[in-house]
Formats: sequence, C-alpha cells, structure tokens
Amino acid sequence: MADPLTGLRRRLQLTPLLVPLLVLVAVGAGMLAVAWWARTAVVILVPHAEAGASDTGDPDLSPAGESRARRLGPFLADVLPGRAVDHLYAANTRRSQQTAVSVANQFKLPINLLGGNDWGDFASRLRREHRGSTVAVVGPADALRGLADRLGTGALPLAADDHASVFVLVSPGPGEARLLRLRYGEPGTIRAPANSTESRNK
Repeated sequence: MADPLTGLRRRLQLTPLLVPLLVLVAVGAGMLAVAWWARTAVVILVPHAEAGASDTGDPDLSPAGESRARRLGPFLADVLPGRAVDHLYAANTRRSQQTAVSVANQFKLPINLLGGNDWGDFASRLRREHRGSTVAVVGPADALRGLADRLGTGALPLAADDHASVFVLVSPGPGEARLLRLRYGEPGTIRAPANSTESRNK
C-alpha cells in the first residue's frame, strides 16, 4: 500500500518547478499576443484632393487641391512618429496620383496604381501581403468606403466632397478593426460626424 505522505511530499517537491513553468507559459502567451498585434497592418485611407474642371473625365488637381496635396507627405510623417509609410497605392486617375506624389517623395516610395477592377480583392491583398506594414491608399471616396467596409470598419464617414479627412485603420487585429479620423490642410466646409476622433493640422 502506497504511503499517502510520500505522494504528498513528491507533489510539494514539484510545486517550485511548476510555478515558474506556469509563469513562463503566461509570459509566452502575452508575448504572442503582442507579436500578433505588431503584425497587424496600419492602412491610411486618403481621399484625393480637390480636382479641377476637365472635359475628359480625368481632371488634374485644382490649385486648392495642389496646395492640399503638398501637405500630405509631411502631415503623415508628423502623425507617424518613428514609423514610415512602407507601401503606397493610388487609384489610376490623375487626381489620385497627384495627391499621392507628396507621400511618394516624403517616404521615397513608388506609387502602385489601382485600376477599377483591383479594388474588389484589395482588402484581401492587404491582409495577405502587408501584415506588419503601414500602407497609404489614395483614391475616390466611394472606393475608400468599399475598402474600409471589406477591412471590417463598417460604414466609413466620408462624403464625396470631403478632401480634408485621413482615416488611419488598424486591421486585422484582435477584435474589430480600429479607425481614427484625422484632418489636414484647409478645413473646408465638411462637418465631422459626432462619433469621429479628429486632429487638425493646418
């Protein structure tokens, strides 16, 4: 018959070994959670700046739009301290590409063009190819709204004539995607929804 006191002594001898092991498991789980968060993509959604008139349907930026677009690269460098934009995409239109030029110059990046058929699966591409990166996307309001919805933010509060807003989206991460609304350049006449978080840089 086994001595119950012997079994108890063995368990007490193992306790000092089990406690550090449990601590290591807990620390490891915490580090994995941090690593998962660090691998999420930061996606910056930027509507193109104000466009001028055109008979072709693909206008250049207006003088006001050019003035705003020049501020975009320095603005992003200012709001991303210690972190650079790693990849830059723009819709295949003059106004979107011209808006993106300042970002390309600021961070020494090529502008990757998105045609009309590229937006449908672009959210999947961002998740697949750009985990852990900061990606800026410049385009028309409707395309950005669709992209944000596919990235899990729901309805993006972006009007077609809102050229001052910039949305910083963290996705995919633990839980739902997180969205921050910023403003740059001249404020214009766009009114921000009450539930948005804003920062203005003039």
